[in-house]
Amino acid sequence: MSKEPDPPRPEARDSRLALVVTSSSLFRLTLTVGLAVVISIAAVTLRANNQRNHCETYLEAPAEVTLVAHAGGGLPEGDYSNSKEALDQSAANGLRLFELDFNWTADGELAIAHDWNREYRYWHHLGWTDWLASHFVAPSSARFHASTPKYGLTRLSLETLIEWLRANPGRIITDIKGGNIEGLALIASLAGPLQNRFVPQIYSAAEYQAVRQMGYEDIILTTYRLSLSPKSLQEIDELDLFAVTVPENQVADAADIISKNRIFTHTINTPINLTAAGYYTDCLIPAETRNGV
Repeated sequence: MSKEPDPPRPEARDSRLALVVTSSSLFRLTLTVGLAVVISIAAVTLRANNQRNHCETYLEAPAEVTLVAHAGGGLPEGDYSNSKEALDQSAANGLRLFELDFNWTADGELAIAHDWNREYRYWHHLGWTDWLASHFVAPSSARFHASTPKYGLTRLSLETLIEWLRANPGRIITDIKGGNIEGLALIASLAGPLQNRFVPQIYSAAEYQAVRQMGYEDIILTTYRLSLSPKSLQEIDELDLFAVTVPENQVADAADIISKNRIFTHTINTPINLTAAGYYTDCLIPAETRNGV
């Protein structure tokens, strides 16, 4: 005669019940935290997009100011598109210097993009997983190319940018977000005879010789990553540069020290007069463009 199994001990039932309750609590906590993160990210993104520059009209810059189309130039849809359409619009407006942003994908492709969070999300249609991931990591090159630009814009690559230069006047000013020396070496290898249609930005005097030895003729030193002092500005001014670029609030101090090189500043979207020879801009155009010259 078989023996009936012993009934579960009360403590075993209590342990299983506690495990179920704990798992349920962890699930609710994870869900709550996840929703809070998504809502917080969405709120920050919305606030940033509301602060975006939209070039509904293009204003004339002060006479004699050299203009640099910031991130390719602004569009009615916004700034920082780094798109072919931005370059086309800026060129049609009479600009001949075009700053573009470069960034590395997770697997090491040098893409033309300002960042992998705010601007990537704003200018591309992304699925939820890519949208969430963009807050934490760069996309792979495959994921980047799989995304679709918004507003019917055309995404640039190094290859299509070089094609654009062959068909249009002007020069590209680089802003490489990390790995600047490696990025400039890659551009030089791909550009060939068009290398000096690129004006590289460097971020410290320590990069100058390496970039000069690559064969770049004109170099801009941009200071937005530096803590400036009179001594550092004097050292920068000893270099043979296309320009020294400083934030708007540092133009006056730089002008007191910089004498051998031109001073450019960023980002200026109203026709104000500053002691700077050049403005990076989204929405300003040369005065003669509107006059039909």
